Amino acid sequence: MTKFLQVLCREASALIRDFALLALYTGARKSNVLEMEWYNIDFVRKIWHIPKTKNGKAQNVPLTDEIIEILQARKLTSKSKLVLPNDRTKSGHLEYPYKGWYKICKKAGIKNLRIHDLRRTFASCIADEGPGQYIIGTALNHSDIKSTSIYTKVSSEPVRQYMSKVTQIIREHSGIDI
Repeated sequence: MTKFLQVLCREASALIRDFALLALYTGARKSNVLEMEWYNIDFVRKIWHIPKTKNGKAQNVPLTDEIIEILQARKLTSKSKLVLPNDRTKSGHLEYPYKGWYKICKKAGIKNLRIHDLRRTFASCIADEGPGQYIIGTALNHSDIKSTSIYTKVSSEPVRQYMSKVTQIIREHSGIDI
């Protein structure tokens, strides 16, 4: 993912770059990012309101400073109600970012990286920070914890860190030195 992001930020169009970064930084579904409207962005509260998601429920996505920075830069030059406008599509927004996506993947020397992998990467990164399945599921707007477990791939390092904490607690409470 590192090589992909480096090539993305160096060589992609602003539209493709911002789409990919917004998808990665929010963990939102591709369709929600593509259909994002300024009306649903609250810069003061740092919230992106998605009126309807795949599970039929609305979602409020917290926005980080990095996301706000991307959005503000786009807003400065935007004359559209859409965050990712494209005059060449019927909907008026970017619809099929695949050409730009595959171009970046090719330049990065990456095969089989799908746009949906941005959502999976977000889920795995947040899981590595250890907030628990409830927080991860909320961030991904999953109505079922089983869905969340499909997305999260926890690396061994956070597990090791938690195991070390547990070991320290046990040793402290038991007075053992081994």
